[in-house]
Formats: sequence, C-alpha cells, structure tokens
Amino acid sequence: MEIRQLRYFVEICKYRNFTRAADACYISTQGISMAILRLENELNRQLFVRDKQGVTLTPAAEFLLPRAKKMLALNSECEAYFATGATHQSVLPVAFAPGSIEEFAGELLGVFEQEHPEIQVEVREYCDTDCEKAVGSGEVEVGFTCGPVAPNQFESRLLAVSPHALIVHRDHPLAARKFIRAEDVRGLPLVMLRDTTKTYSVIRAGCQMAGFEPVVETFVDNILTVYDLAQIKKAVGVSTVVLAAHLNRPELRAIPFEDPIFQWSVHFIRRRGAALSPAAKLFQQAVLKKLEKQGILHLPREGEAQP
Repeated sequence: MEIRQLRYFVEICKYRNFTRAADACYISTQGISMAILRLENELNRQLFVRDKQGVTLTPAAEFLLPRAKKMLALNSECEAYFATGATHQSVLPVAFAPGSIEEFAGELLGVFEQEHPEIQVEVREYCDTDCEKAVGSGEVEVGFTCGPVAPNQFESRLLAVSPHALIVHRDHPLAARKFIRAEDVRGLPLVMLRDTTKTYSVIRAGCQMAGFEPVVETFVDNILTVYDLAQIKKAVGVSTVVLAAHLNRPELRAIPFEDPIFQWSVHFIRRRGAALSPAAKLFQQAVLKKLEKQGILHLPREGEAQP
C-alpha cells in the first residue's frame, strides 16, 4: 500500500464519488480509478461497489477506512517532524498519464528515491493530452504519456505496449474470437473513453484506415465504466489487453485487435531541444537503466545521443 493510494481511498469514502474525489486530489478520474484498482489487487479485495446511486463501501473498505486514516495521520506527523531537517535538496515534478505508474513507473519511483534521497519526485497526474501540454510548456521537464507522441515536439522512449482490445461479455457472439480486426467493428456501437483521449484517436485512425468512422454509442470518463457496462451486457467496450488482465473479470472477454495500429503505449518524454536540470538528468538515467534491465535497450555510450 502506498500513501497516495490510501489518500485517494479516504477521499472516495468521504465523497462517495470518484469524480469529486479526483477533483479534490487534483488528478484525473481515470488516474484515481487506476490507483484504487492497484490497491484492490494488492489487497485481493474489492473496496467499492458503484451504481447509479453512487459508491457503496464493501466490508473490506469499512475495515480499512479507520486504519487508513490513522496511517495518513501518522504520515503527516512524520512529515511535519522532519520538515525542518529535510534531506531533499531539490524537488522534481514529473507528469504521469493514467496507467503509466502502474505499467512502468511504480517500481522505478521507489528505486529512484532510495538511490537519490536528495531529490523529491513530485507526482503530477494528468490525462494523456494534458501530460504532453505540461511537458511542452515547460511546467514539468519530463513525463510519462500515452502514444503516439509528436516527434517534432518531444524526444521520447517507448516503455510499454499493449494491444487495444474489444471488451465483450462471454455470452456475446464475438466472445469466441481470438482476434478482432478493424472491419469487424464497422457499424458496431462502442463504449469508450472520451474523444479527447489518445485511445479514441488511435481507434478512430485505425477505423478510418479501414474506410469508415467508428460508431461510439457512449463516451465515458472512467475506463472501469467500460467494463461495468460490458459485464451487465449493456455495451461492447474498448480497452487494452493489459488492463483486462489486471481486472481479471471472468464474465468478460478481451479480444485483441490484430491490426498493429491499435496499440496503447507508454512513452517517457522531454521537450525537444530543452536542457534538463541535474535532477531530471538523473531521473532520465534511471528510466534508461530500468529499460536496459528489462532488455529493451542498451544505454548510450559516452558522447552518444540520449533522449
């Protein structure tokens, strides 16, 4: 369990509403939902039941709530006690699009803080397009965003990839399919994230390449709503293979798109041509080391170009 997860959990319990809690925590609704999903996976317990009336706490949430409040209070006491003698010499704001911490940066943040206690990483969560705006404007030096990334604006490294998938109930006629192609969704009413997200842009571009516009019956703010509607047989949704695996809902099937354009990806970005601060350079090097450890790249040698 992480402090930020507990903070989000307590705010949701307070407001009984994910959107209002996200606003109070200054993150996106999808960002807070993914953080709670990760917490539920760690605890192996469902914490909230969502319906048209709002959010209901499960017995597990009722048990956790008073203890979470105690842990947050103790954390605040420690922060206040050590504030005057803090060892941090610099603060590094880093932008994160929803899903990027869970898929790549979670372990990285912990390792970086251990290796560089003098640098405090300030996590700032944005929707994918706002993440790029923050880096492009210089509000933050580096960030983790969803692809595709504009090469004329940013220098980037590809960190993680997952195919998009059609989310259907196991009783749906398409449920037996191993793969799905763009042509298969021609005229099929879909439920997916807002048209301001990269997910929608990728899906639309793939359908346009096949010669048609996708039919989106409903746009939602929270990716988990896609799964909820598919589970009650009210919709055919669009998500990713990796998220479907995390959720592990037996009633649903995630059918990967075979077309290579239908991919969700996480990228590490910096503004093209911008000089990085010493703290940002160290953080970038930590990203590259993690990629090398995973066998994704070889570190640049002395004098070679870096992202």
